Amino acid sequence: MKGPIKTLARYQPFFFLFGLPLFFVFHGFVENARFIRFTDCLPLMGEYCLAALLLYLFFYIFLRNSVKAALMASFVMAFFLFFGQIHDPLRKHAIFLHRYSILLPLFLVLTALLTFWLRKNPPFVRLGLFLTALFGLYLLVDGVVLITTLLRKEPSGITASSLVLPTRTGCDTCSRPDIYLLLFDEYSGSQTLRDVYHFDNSSLDDFLIAEGFHIQRKSKSNYFFTPFSMASMLNLSYLKGIPRPEALQPDDYTNIFEPLKKNEVVNFLIQNGYDIVNNSPFDMPEHPSFLDQPFIATRTRLITYYTLSDYLVRDLGYHLSALMHVDMSDQANEKALRLTMDAGSNHREHPLFVYMHVLMPHWPYFYDSALHRRSPEEIAAPPAVKDYLGYLPYTNSRIKELIMAIKKNSGGQAVILFMSDHGMRPSEKETRIANYFRNQNAVFFPDRDYTAFYDSISNVNQFRVVFNKLFRLNLPLLKDSAIFLQDRK
Repeated sequence: MKGPIKTLARYQPFFFLFGLPLFFVFHGFVENARFIRFTDCLPLMGEYCLAALLLYLFFYIFLRNSVKAALMASFVMAFFLFFGQIHDPLRKHAIFLHRYSILLPLFLVLTALLTFWLRKNPPFVRLGLFLTALFGLYLLVDGVVLITTLLRKEPSGITASSLVLPTRTGCDTCSRPDIYLLLFDEYSGSQTLRDVYHFDNSSLDDFLIAEGFHIQRKSKSNYFFTPFSMASMLNLSYLKGIPRPEALQPDDYTNIFEPLKKNEVVNFLIQNGYDIVNNSPFDMPEHPSFLDQPFIATRTRLITYYTLSDYLVRDLGYHLSALMHVDMSDQANEKALRLTMDAGSNHREHPLFVYMHVLMPHWPYFYDSALHRRSPEEIAAPPAVKDYLGYLPYTNSRIKELIMAIKKNSGGQAVILFMSDHGMRPSEKETRIANYFRNQNAVFFPDRDYTAFYDSISNVNQFRVVFNKLFRLNLPLLKDSAIFLQDRK
């Protein structure tokens, strides 16, 4: 028995060293199990465990003791992982201690003092054993909570209204065409671009009209935060259960993914024989997302929300965010566009519903008005209205390319919904909030019959009109309203 005990004692520091990041990620997964696949968590676990190991090796150089080095590495990792739990109470109750210019230097000084103090004292073996047992217990408890949650299938706090679409259309003569929902994030309506920003977007409007589209020129979104807008539109209903619309909490951004993941539009189309292509950052019924848009908090960003790195990105501005996420955003946009253009190119037995969601003309603005790629420094700069407007010609060129490809692949027989989730929200605050809701909305139907559409339609009624026309569902239209949401301050 002495051999195994000695071996256990020898490697005991690594149990709590790696126990902390494993517990942090697993606990975050358990809290968000409805919205995150466990396989998505594995790379994050690997990153944090590697960081813990590197910190251990760094401190071992100074301390020359495995227990002491593991304790210091765990101390630094805990500060990084649980930074929000330290920062937020200080911001609420302390006058200045929450400032990064004070908090981070204080942490570095404390880390140095603890390192030198540990160097002169015997190793805290019992503390290491306690941490090992503690993290093991936490992991066990989280495992029980996970099993209970999965068995209970607890619903989200935010829901759409009680509308449930019929399982089948009851329309044997309906044609069931391919349907493309092309969502260009934060694209303001052309009338708002003209009247508020003095931008002439007639080249896109003329193209759409020439291709047989009908433009709803006074269209508006019902919410100007992306996941809330999309959850409402894809459930054909307004949202319920937002505790404080004037002060959204992180949990609200988590819970909104539940009505997205179970939305009525996709469920209805699946039941009526449609194949689903999900080229968006959101999970759809039976079709999880495989695109990662860095500025939409999905997947493991729900776990890392309170870490030091995420706080730095949110609090220190767009420049740092751009340095971390620009390439990822550009790649996601290009992949979504390419896959959507290719979606209908093969012969199929079933009709398609394709949902594409790209961050265009949303910041980062990759191209200028002459369609030239901007420099990395320009792309990383904080968003400005002039740069947004300069990005529109490139965005429009991709819209035209995309629509022509879809019409070619479908022989002009696909229904195409070109829309945005909301209008531009300029950082300069130079417009009325009402303009944030003014979005793009143009539709193409092969028969060119647009009598059911009206100029001031809002997103919540979009699929009510579409499904009434295509499948004769006779759904009543809702009052077109705009709901103001605001993040907590």
